[in-house]
Formats: sequence, C-alpha cells, structure tokens
Amino acid sequence: MTRSLGIDIGGTKIASAVLDHDGTVMDVETTPTARGGDLILEQIAAIVDGFAGKYDLPGIGIAVPGDVNPITGIIRSAPNIGWTDLDIVEHVRALLPAEAAVRVDNDANAAAWAEYRFGGHPRTDSFAMITVGTGLGGGFVINGRLLRGATGAAGEIGHLALVPGGDSCPCGSRGCWERYASGSALQRASVAAGWDNPTAGQDVLSAAGTHPAAHQVVEGVARDLTRGILLLSSALDPSLVILGGGLGSDRRFLAIAQEALAGAEVTPPRSRPQLRTAVLGPLAGAIGAADLSLEPADQKTEPEASRTGTNSADKVHLSGIIPQVPNYA
Repeated sequence: MTRSLGIDIGGTKIASAVLDHDGTVMDVETTPTARGGDLILEQIAAIVDGFAGKYDLPGIGIAVPGDVNPITGIIRSAPNIGWTDLDIVEHVRALLPAEAAVRVDNDANAAAWAEYRFGGHPRTDSFAMITVGTGLGGGFVINGRLLRGATGAAGEIGHLALVPGGDSCPCGSRGCWERYASGSALQRASVAAGWDNPTAGQDVLSAAGTHPAAHQVVEGVARDLTRGILLLSSALDPSLVILGGGLGSDRRFLAIAQEALAGAEVTPPRSRPQLRTAVLGPLAGAIGAADLSLEPADQKTEPEASRTGTNSADKVHLSGIIPQVPNYA
C-alpha cells in the first residue's frame, strides 16, 4: 500500500513515521542518534531499507536541525550532527526507485507543518509554531503555505535581538531572544532567584502555582516570550501561535504565558493571536516531513486541505501512536 515516510533527525534520537494517504500514522520507530555524520547516514539507510521492505514509499521526507535549502536538498550546516554542505537527497534517492520523491527541510518547519495540518487546532491560514526548549526556534505557515524565505532560513528566530546590547549569547551576538525566553533562560533565572540546583527551572515551574516568588520567575520568562511573539505578530500577523518544545508544551507555562499575552500593552490596539500548546509531541517533525515529502519542493501549490477549507485533522487517527508530551518538570 502507498505510504510516505518521514524521518526527523535530532541530536539525541531519530524519529520515523509512516503516513497513509489520508494522514493516518501507520507505523513509527525511534532510535538513538549515532555519534558522527557518516554513522547517521548509515542509520538513515537502515531506516529507509526497513520501511521500504514493508510499504510502497513514493515519498520520503527528512527533517534536519540546521540550515537547509529545501529546493536543492543541500544541508548547508547541521553542527549538532556533524553535517556541512551535504546532499542528503542524493544519498537517500540511491536507496529507492527512480520515481520516488525525496524532500529535506528544517525540523522546526516540519513540526510546524504537522501541527498546522494534523494538530486539530482552530482552522487558520496564518499560523506560527514556536519551539521553546533549551533554545528557541520557529516555523510559520502564511496564507496556507510554509514560509521558508529566500534561502530556506525563515524561522530562525532564537537569535533575533530582543534586548539590544543585552546578555551575551554563544552565537556571538547580544540580547538574543532565546537568552530570555527558553528552558535554559528559565534555569538561569531560577538559579539567580535562589533555586541553586541542576533542576532549578523544573522546580520553579512546579512551584509556580503556589509560590509567589516562583511564579514571578516563570512570569518573567513568559513575558519575554510574549514580547517577541507580539513583534512577530506585527510582521506576520498569525491568528494562532502554537508553543512546542519541553517548556512550551507544559500547560502550566502556557497558562502563565497566556496571562502575560493578555496583559501586554499593544500599540496601536489590535487583536492578539491565540496561544496554544502543540499536541503531536516528539513525532511532529517526522509527521510533517512525511506529509511534505509529497508536496513540490518549492511548495507552489497548497495542500488539498487548505484549498478546500476543510480541516484535515478531522480524518487523522493518531491515538495510541503519538506519545504523551511530558511536562517540563
């Protein structure tokens, strides 16, 4: 039977998902990521070979944490997995029939596309997903199309200058957004507030509902997150913003962030985007990559769900396959 395969390559694990033609997740696999770019290529070959033995795969999508050109398939830089200027499409296509499509995209883009298509969120054609984990990343769907930018680098929002001249960042800049609104930012703020231990951020988030000082720490991070969201809203005007990642998916953090967004001053007055948590968990990147594998590389056309105005999530069966997203704590 015809399926599409998505492979999401992370720094610690590789998640794979097989999608039916109607978006149903049929099969999943997760394996620890090997150390070294060549070893990871061998892992991908084994994954493709294993699934190709069970399914007809007209499309394979690969999601990568790095700088990707989705048109050429060249991974310009993925430092966490040791790839530079790698044509991964060429490597994978050699394992498949000539007519098979192979697509590669940034992992945040793939996750955003999955949440947009299959997350069951309110229907909208202007959508943003912000991954709030150790760092900060994003993906955007504008007018029903994934926003990639001129070189495929759209969505690299973690290093926008939220505070000009602010805290130094390992990237070499100062005041980057992720230095103020991320899991690592919460950890640093918690230590500074007196919770001096390796799990300070988790402890503070757990105590935020009953401990005023802990709530104040979390509120500070949430406020800096919403400051950036409002700046993005001024440029892109999404009606819905989905929070993913370890911290962003935590419903306790979501509630505090929603309060911060509702209380933020907006000049001139305009509507604020809805703020919700991601629902597809750690398989979002693989699901999005699988779905994108059958789209044109430049995505000139919109998916069927966008053209018809129907919500494709209505016909997606994910229960029992998508694992629950753990709380940040």
